[in-house]
This record gives sequence, C-alpha cells and structure tokens, in this order.
Amino acid sequence: MASRESRHVFHLKDATPFHQSTLGSMQRCTVDELPILKNLSLKRLVLAPKAIREPHWHANTNELTYCLAGKALVSILDNKSSFASFVIEKGQMFHVDSGSLHHIENLSDEEECEFLVGFRHEKPEDFSFGAALGAMTPSVLGNTYNLPSEAFSHIKLTTEDRKIIAREGEPTIPSTAYL
Repeated sequence: MASRESRHVFHLKDATPFHQSTLGSMQRCTVDELPILKNLSLKRLVLAPKAIREPHWHANTNELTYCLAGKALVSILDNKSSFASFVIEKGQMFHVDSGSLHHIENLSDEEECEFLVGFRHEKPEDFSFGAALGAMTPSVLGNTYNLPSEAFSHIKLTTEDRKIIAREGEPTIPSTAYL
C-alpha cells in the first residue's frame, strides 16, 4: 500500500501478506505496489520456530537477504553445482545467484526469524523444488536416481508450491556451517 502522502513511500511491514500460515508469512513490494521500482523489489520473510522456507530458486533475479532477527541455516546449490551451507544471525546477510537452489531454516524451537530480501528484478519469480519434483512421474524419478519407480510410490507428489514448511525433529547443521 503506497502512502497517500507520497508515491515514494511503501510500508512493507503493513502490506497484505501474499503467503501466511502458522509457519510464517511473506510480504512484498514490487513494481505493482510501488510503480517507481525498476530492477528492484523487496520481500519480508518471517519464519516461525522450526519453519523452513521451502527449497526454491529464482530464474530471473539474484537475491540479497539480510537477517533482521533470529538464527537460520541457509543452504545453496549454485549454478556450478557447488554447495554451501552456513548459519546466519541477526545483522548478517547472504547472496544467492539467479538459478541457484536454496533454502532458509529457522534453527530456533522458540523464536521467529525475520528477513528482508532484496531482488534485482521488479517482479521476481520463485520456483519450488517440491513442485518441480512433483511434476515428475515416479518412472522419471526412478530413472534419475537409478531406483525402481516403486521407490517413489510412497511420496505424495504435488505441484503445489508450499512456500513455508515445518521442520520435524532437530535441525541437521553441518560442522562447516559456522563461518
């Protein structure tokens, strides 16, 4: 919602969430909300305790994420098949190249994590790993992982982009994740 006083002002924290559940919320400011934007948009991401921003990628933009509150595990598989996993806390930020698969996981069982996410596109696109996997048949998945297709019959395949999912159990933090 742009301010009535100025076309230059937008209140991201007061914006209607485009995704909201008990696991967290996402609000955004794109060119639709603030027409002056060009090659830039912002998202506010809040993850409840034990919540995970589902693995996803952006085909049309890089991402720069700043942690406003909490402690999170971030994993990134970049375009060169290089994998990184690290822990960030309030006051730290990280970068994700366009096309890189990544996730953000709240490590706390009690406190929320909050992030300000910047994109180099006025309308960033998200592609969910779960939805991409769900678009494949058990035969394709079996051939991909050199397993019989029946190995995937117990998995509920769906093309639904769930955005934020719940972590079950304790987080798995690689020993190399603390920079």
